[in-house]
Amino acid sequence: MTALNPAGWRPEMHGAGGAADTATFTGNRALMLEEPLIFEIGSTATTGVDFDEAAPAADLGALMRRDPIGLPGLSESETVRHYTRLSRQNYAIDLGLFPLGSCTMKHNPRLNEKVARMPGFADVHPLQPQETVQGALAVINELAVWLIELTGMYGVAMSPKAGAHGELCGILCIKAALEARGEDRRVLLVPESAHGTNPATAAFAGFTVEDIPATAEGRVDLAALKARLGPDVAGVMITNPNTCGLFERDMKAISDAVHAVGGYVYCDGANFNAIVGKVRPGDL
Repeated sequence: MTALNPAGWRPEMHGAGGAADTATFTGNRALMLEEPLIFEIGSTATTGVDFDEAAPAADLGALMRRDPIGLPGLSESETVRHYTRLSRQNYAIDLGLFPLGSCTMKHNPRLNEKVARMPGFADVHPLQPQETVQGALAVINELAVWLIELTGMYGVAMSPKAGAHGELCGILCIKAALEARGEDRRVLLVPESAHGTNPATAAFAGFTVEDIPATAEGRVDLAALKARLGPDVAGVMITNPNTCGLFERDMKAISDAVHAVGGYVYCDGANFNAIVGKVRPGDL
């Protein structure tokens, strides 16, 4: 029987988490608010695995490690418990709802997951001959038709695999269109209410990001946007409904103003679920 100390914790290999190094009575263990790093649990001077007598290492010259690797030694139970505790802190659709849908944080019913794992989909290889994947291509084409109908756009690209991929695809399209026109516009306007990844995408594509403030109610400040428009503006990135969960009522006015100065409008679909079937972004 393993002995417990007065605070109720079992001493492990390194005695991590003892009563002496906690600031609260339970050490936050009841609510699992704190989880130390493996470097805080283990010690670089020990290992959690027993090895036989090491054989002389072959001389690998420049490939030989010259410095200590610096990894902590943990027992198997410490390692498993550490990562299990971390996994229980992950938030998932099975634990609650997502109050604001992000690019990829959408509700995928279990049925969808089962269908995606069917052999006709799961076993498809990107380099298969086209005649062997006609069923998958038919499904992709049908989805594309649905998306064109729902968004009011003229075409879709089915190659992006995630929201961030699609976002970058859209901005690179704007960049290519400007280059085709022979224009060197370097500024992308990103409102405060836009999706959080928008500034990173614009910067990754080589644009300079400038912020557009929000109104007191959380929508794009149309006057501030119009005041900043000019020949150096490549376009604007709008999320509609925005990150505050509000529909941008001035979307058409924003689009018209940006188009009037030769810029482009990128509309992020992170929250499209909220308006699908009610509003088509292409009409805006």
